[in-house]
Amino acid sequence: MLRESFDQDWYVGKGDVTVAGARVGPVTLPYDAMFFEARDPDCKNGGNTGFYPGGVYRYSKSFTAPEEWRERTVVLEFEGVYHRSQVFVNGRLAGGRPSGYALFHVVLDDFLVSGADNTIEVVADNSDEPNSRWYTGSGIYRPVHLMVGGRVRIAPTGVRIATQALSGSMATVSVETLVVNDSEAARTVTVSARFTGPDGAALAPTTGALSVPAHSTATLRQEVSVAEAALWSPDTPHLYRAEVTVAEGDERLDTSREEFGIRTLTVDARNGLRINGSAVKLRGAAIHHDHGVIGAHTLDAAEERRIRILRKAGFNAIRSSHNPASRALLRACDRHGMLVMDELTDAWFVPKVKYDYSRYFEQWWERDLEALIANDFNHPSVVMYSIGNEISETAAPRGIAANRLIAEKTRELDPTRLITNSVNGFLNLIASRDDAKIEKKVESARTGEENPNKNLIRVLNLLLGVLDRMLERIVRLPAVDRRTREIYAEVDVAGYNYMVGRYELDGKLHPDRVIVGSETRAAQTATIWKRIEHIPYVIGDFAWTGWDYIGEAGIAVKQYGTTKRAIYHPYPALLAGEPVIDITGFRQTQSYLDEIGWHLSSGPYVAVEPVDHSGEKVMDTGWRATNSIASWSWEGCEGRTATVEVYADAAWVELQLDGESVGSAPSGPDRDYLAKFTLPYQPGRLTAIAYTEDGSAIGRRTLVSATTGTRLTVVPETATLRADGGDLAYIPISITDDAGTVRPLADRPVTVRVEGAATLLGLGSAEPITTEGFATDTHRTFNGRALAVLRAGHEAGEVGVTVTADGCDPVRIQLRVIDPDTSTDSPPGSGRRNNWSPASGTVLRVESSARIR
Repeated sequence: MLRESFDQDWYVGKGDVTVAGARVGPVTLPYDAMFFEARDPDCKNGGNTGFYPGGVYRYSKSFTAPEEWRERTVVLEFEGVYHRSQVFVNGRLAGGRPSGYALFHVVLDDFLVSGADNTIEVVADNSDEPNSRWYTGSGIYRPVHLMVGGRVRIAPTGVRIATQALSGSMATVSVETLVVNDSEAARTVTVSARFTGPDGAALAPTTGALSVPAHSTATLRQEVSVAEAALWSPDTPHLYRAEVTVAEGDERLDTSREEFGIRTLTVDARNGLRINGSAVKLRGAAIHHDHGVIGAHTLDAAEERRIRILRKAGFNAIRSSHNPASRALLRACDRHGMLVMDELTDAWFVPKVKYDYSRYFEQWWERDLEALIANDFNHPSVVMYSIGNEISETAAPRGIAANRLIAEKTRELDPTRLITNSVNGFLNLIASRDDAKIEKKVESARTGEENPNKNLIRVLNLLLGVLDRMLERIVRLPAVDRRTREIYAEVDVAGYNYMVGRYELDGKLHPDRVIVGSETRAAQTATIWKRIEHIPYVIGDFAWTGWDYIGEAGIAVKQYGTTKRAIYHPYPALLAGEPVIDITGFRQTQSYLDEIGWHLSSGPYVAVEPVDHSGEKVMDTGWRATNSIASWSWEGCEGRTATVEVYADAAWVELQLDGESVGSAPSGPDRDYLAKFTLPYQPGRLTAIAYTEDGSAIGRRTLVSATTGTRLTVVPETATLRADGGDLAYIPISITDDAGTVRPLADRPVTVRVEGAATLLGLGSAEPITTEGFATDTHRTFNGRALAVLRAGHEAGEVGVTVTADGCDPVRIQLRVIDPDTSTDSPPGSGRRNNWSPASGTVLRVESSARIR
């Protein structure tokens, strides 16, 4: 079907939109309505969403339906609407979806008036608070497409391409095409598939005939041999293009275009995970779907940037937590060689919060699973489906039966990929095995006012405190095996959430079992890797999380001035505070330790615990090991004790201050790659040198104290945007000295003004506890840093950006928005054209995007 964007010219209102001035617009989708809400300490969502409230949101758009559509089929394709959506056409209900993440289609044929104006209204009801354990966004936060086709056409998501065999460099690829015939007579059509290689060269086409009965569908399966196949893998993410055409005689009826990769996938306990016959260990990051300072706006440029940064930090896999991934995310993973575990849901029958997906699971899981697989099938990056996350009812008969049913259905829909279920053995240990008792608790949770997770939160609080060091012993109990073995018997890969303690034991108890660490604490990644890197049956580890996110407020925050433990923090906590990559895309200390632990770097990496908090009490948390940052600029802290962390895969490291030795200490894997030093803070040059056992220096890293001047340093990651309504420019902002060294203690509000062909979509920092939001033009920096994100409009032109802050000279930069037809094939937001120039009189440091960290 002819597919075009349907994202422009929408109007959005909340609640009763008949009130004058209640609507905003026209806006371009995706549009996350929750992002623009005021944070509310009393909202029922609480810390789950960072104290952002929901509501009922109404999106409307009017358009003219051409007369020729009378004899055609018109479909709206929604990639995701959060949530409980209803789609009205000219006031009549035409479709919708309870799930906030499922791809769905609405056929408009019986509702449109051809040759006249028509109105689409989408109602997203996100007023049932709370319905999620993390920030969801509200409304149409993913793209919408209009699809128009004839009575005989290729179904939406109707082309499926898979690698059937690989022999040497010869690949056999299958193409299945689902053809719809809505006409009154049977039709015989020709289906042709043409392929283009990564180098642009055309391959020999394949053609076949297909008979389709009236008012029915039929599928044609074709195979093509590809000689000298360019294989897709994490190291070589080669992509092919397919054009599938349906014709009747000389008349072309429909065309579908797809990208795909040629690769094979196998797994077993002896050899582990293999792609194209080569072993791959998953260095995984669990991620939520929000994009920090722009909320849940799902745009290609945002997904592209996140995957590019994660890949550069050493990750080769992501887990979509805990919902189906967006198409934009999958496209980015295809391009960058990032492997994907795509997850169906966080809840089955038992609620985790009062109004979550458990209310719809029994009725909708099969259709939502079909949507997930239809969305994923042609993406080579997707290697595994997770059919659930920490589903405690899998300890009971009903959950065991459901696990079997869902796994069987998943294999039926897609036999080419692996299946896992991400099980928390401790939760299964304490969960009831009595279905009747579980159902009573479910009913009580849905009708009562208490959080259904209240008792669980109490237990987790205890684990984070007294029992934290005992968790590894607890999960080794025989009862944990008894309460998980039936679940794991039905899946290809056993997903272990926080069960590192069972790896060696279960390798002996279940020698044919393949395990993945589907969720482990990010603070333990390097330690866990030492345990699993030589165990083939453990195919990888997914850190919770690889990228910080809005919601589960404060779960990983090490807060000063208290030792009181809490799993979530009260208002104004905003972010989880996870320790690897912050919401602005800035790599934290843990990220560099992980890189060393994965043997992708030997270090050294130098970081310093905030000297301004030296000696203060701190609330410890198992989710974050350190608050250190790579800075030796602590003005006003002279003489206070500084704790310096040096990470290195080396026999020992030496620390020097202004060329004088502070001391030396052993390092390497036996000490978790960490050497610590304490010294009185004084400004200067702090240098760490890593040595081998025989005294050979293998690396050094220096931190330099800030000196004179306080200024704004603004370094855009890209110079040019496409005028497509969705391209983004990321602009990191720092408070620095005159030489560009960041001043972490010089935080202050910064204001960003934008003029011209783009608008400010979001502005914020990585501060996890703050009363601020991201939808204003002023935000305080955190550790000297902030991030502004601009969104292109639909018109080409110049963009002027002015950044101001008290005590600093204003900085003005100029960007360009160009016509999409004149841009390159580079993906949005890829930093592809760095030809911007500062305004007259402003001096800025300019780096190519390849060098930006």
